[in-house]
Amino acid sequence: MRKFALIAIVIALSLGVSMTAFSAVTKEDLRKALKENPDVLLDVLREHNIELFEIVDSGIKAKRTADVKKRRDAELAKPLAPVVDVARVVVGNPDAPITIVEYSDFLCSYCAKGAKILDALVVAHPDTIRVVFKHMPGEDTAIKAALYYEAILLQDRAKAKKFHDLVFAAQEEVLKGKEDTLKKLAKEAKADMSRLAADVNGKELMARLNADEKESRQFEIQGTPAYVVNGVSIRGAQPLAEFEEVISLTTGKK
Repeated sequence: MRKFALIAIVIALSLGVSMTAFSAVTKEDLRKALKENPDVLLDVLREHNIELFEIVDSGIKAKRTADVKKRRDAELAKPLAPVVDVARVVVGNPDAPITIVEYSDFLCSYCAKGAKILDALVVAHPDTIRVVFKHMPGEDTAIKAALYYEAILLQDRAKAKKFHDLVFAAQEEVLKGKEDTLKKLAKEAKADMSRLAADVNGKELMARLNADEKESRQFEIQGTPAYVVNGVSIRGAQPLAEFEEVISLTTGKK
């Protein structure tokens, strides 16, 4: 607000209003003067473009913070309820009291960073957190990667996690080599390739991906990565501290 006042003073001075007389200038006076001299405002804004940017940037950040708090308060009061299939828990204790549902895309660089954050979180809370990995794939290769992951998960949880980590670490290679690279990474994860070939194109797995997508839309999730931590959403790539804060809010434990 003080910056707005400074700009108003500069405008007044540009219009020839003395500082002594400025205190008597009303908002209506200023509005009328600007209407009669519109170029003055543009000149002032150009001269003070950095200050103007700082004001706008501060307002955007404040609005974003307020929106997050509003959504978080609403979700604490009425938690989101994603479907949790214990068979799809890829990290952590399957019976853990804290559930994190992750909506991800194997070819999203922010999702790769988010996966490492979740690994660190599980290391910090080995017995109390479980992670369910769900999908919001964009392009065809990301969809195929998700199907490979789910097919390997039918075989073995540890192998699915290994494939998960390998794909995130080799995103550029996957983009170039597509399914050939996915096959190579599946072999590296020690998957049963014969069973994988039989399962990967099954209707059940594609239905699982479609259900994940539908569920994310119900929660108004618009991009990856996104997470639901004990019913409270975290949207976008966020630091470990953000997850710790939401866990504290949902469990009442500091």
